[in-house]
Amino acid sequence: MSRPMRTSTAIRKMTVRTKNQIVQGICTDYAYNGSGLLKHEGFCIFVKDMALGDEAEVVITRLQKDYGYGKIVNLIKPSEYRAEPLCPISRICGGCQLQHLSPAGQAAFKQHHVEQLMRNIANLETPAEPIITMKEPYGYRNKIMMPAEVDKNGQFKVGFYRYNSHEIIPMEDCCLQSPLANDIVRRLRELIVSYGIEKQIRHIMIRDMQKTGEVMVVLVCWQREVKGLRQLAEELREAFPAVVSVIQNVNAADTNVVLGKEEILLSGRDHVFDQLCGLRFKISAHSFYQVNTYQTEVLYNTAMEMAGLKSSDDVLDLYCGVGTIGLSLAGRVRSVTGIEIVQQAIADARINAQLNGISNAEFIASDAQKECERLLAEGRKFDCVIVDPPRKGCSGGTIELLRQLGSERIVYISCDPSTLARDLKLLKNDYEVRRIQPVDMFPQTYHVETVCLLHRRKVNLISAEAS
Repeated sequence: MSRPMRTSTAIRKMTVRTKNQIVQGICTDYAYNGSGLLKHEGFCIFVKDMALGDEAEVVITRLQKDYGYGKIVNLIKPSEYRAEPLCPISRICGGCQLQHLSPAGQAAFKQHHVEQLMRNIANLETPAEPIITMKEPYGYRNKIMMPAEVDKNGQFKVGFYRYNSHEIIPMEDCCLQSPLANDIVRRLRELIVSYGIEKQIRHIMIRDMQKTGEVMVVLVCWQREVKGLRQLAEELREAFPAVVSVIQNVNAADTNVVLGKEEILLSGRDHVFDQLCGLRFKISAHSFYQVNTYQTEVLYNTAMEMAGLKSSDDVLDLYCGVGTIGLSLAGRVRSVTGIEIVQQAIADARINAQLNGISNAEFIASDAQKECERLLAEGRKFDCVIVDPPRKGCSGGTIELLRQLGSERIVYISCDPSTLARDLKLLKNDYEVRRIQPVDMFPQTYHVETVCLLHRRKVNLISAEAS
């Protein structure tokens, strides 16, 4: 009896899987991008739009050596976390990845994702606090970037890329944008076709400042000379009085970078204003600005509460953008020094300080690592450092300089928990990670913001003094 059992086991281990094969199983986990994980006889299959606990038949669409990809062909038993997507194209559009999950399901996924990365990459046991979710998880985006093209059938398409491809899915109504932004896109598409300039447009960007009601439209063109563009801009502004800025951006480079360096003001002014944390901010086309104004206030208030700021504190704000967080906390501290490599953003930050009557904040256009080297060489000291880097996180050199600056507190704001975990691992010998707070800034997508509080370890300070 034992011999047939061993043979059967061997056969199961040698199961040959092929493309288009249908397997059945239950989703037991998620990948980083929200795809469900189904294990079939120990073989991992990642399935888009599958919720934790779903039981389904899945067809294998692609195979690698140790894992595969699939899609649901028959949902046998839906999970308690499953929801019906609001958007009719959510399953093919790459813009949203989690509309098939309920709010509770999305929160559980993001919470688990942050905690798992903190354990597996940073080797931290500090528990993440319950994620702060958004009450109204639709229509929140204040910045929209849409590719445009003329397809092989001669049709002008504006929309978003199909999941895992560069094929544009035409967009009629995006539920992450405001109704006004959707209306502007529709009218803009009509105007571009009527002016016969479809082949000149490569991207459309809209900044929709819902708190002030001001809208900026940026037309990214392949070349500078585009017939009728100024007239088009005037027509658009007549149709939508909220549009106070229409800009042409020229980008002839065949790369994935959306905005080029050259800008031409077509109509109105070259900026819009927004309100955040009780302050007024000037925003240009190139400015970094959080895409969810309402939840950004939650994020910044959480960061400021964590920082435990005092009126005698000097604060360093790395990757400061247009100065939003530094200016928001300026009234609580003695001084703020903001550093940002984008010169236009620094110019806006200085104007924003003037707009709000803030005189204790200085802003420096420089690379974060180079400026930290200069500050260290000058012997500058800061009680608290606010770090809000791009998705790639801090460079190794910047992390080392943060350690050498030796500030008592670091508040690290991150839009990518994997690079956050990597950087915390490099800092944790010198800093104790006391709090980890996920914030859902991007509902319906797999992205999650996290703010962490780090305190300088006293043992290291003692050792430094002794040496």
